[in-house]
Amino acid sequence: MTRRGLLGTLTAAGAALLAACTGRGGDERLATEEREVGSPSGEFSAIVVADGDVLRPTIYDAAGAAVWTDDLQHVDRYFPGVIWESEQDVLWVLSTDHGNGSVRRAEDDSWERTMGSESMPAEIAEIARP
Repeated sequence: MTRRGLLGTLTAAGAALLAACTGRGGDERLATEEREVGSPSGEFSAIVVADGDVLRPTIYDAAGAAVWTDDLQHVDRYFPGVIWESEQDVLWVLSTDHGNGSVRRAEDDSWERTMGSESMPAEIAEIARP
């Protein structure tokens, strides 16, 4: 095997191992630093924003204004899963460091987080499994 082939194989193996360890892999529904994901209504989007050495899941409205930014400090080592429910504008932040929580609009149109997994739909629970 050539050196380039070995490097490619090791890189692919490392990516597969990382995906297996996080339990979240490369699910296209997950927001990352590079991938912004729209809400079911299309009115909002979520992305993970680097703030120095801290990661902050953030929700933006259609005009590009941040309407919610996570106040918990996430780090690369415990990269959070950030995913919308498929039917409602409810964002889940899946964190092995801080615990899971959902973020949804309140009656006054602000966004509120609820910690815990009690109301987690099965579609999100599948991704939250380690």
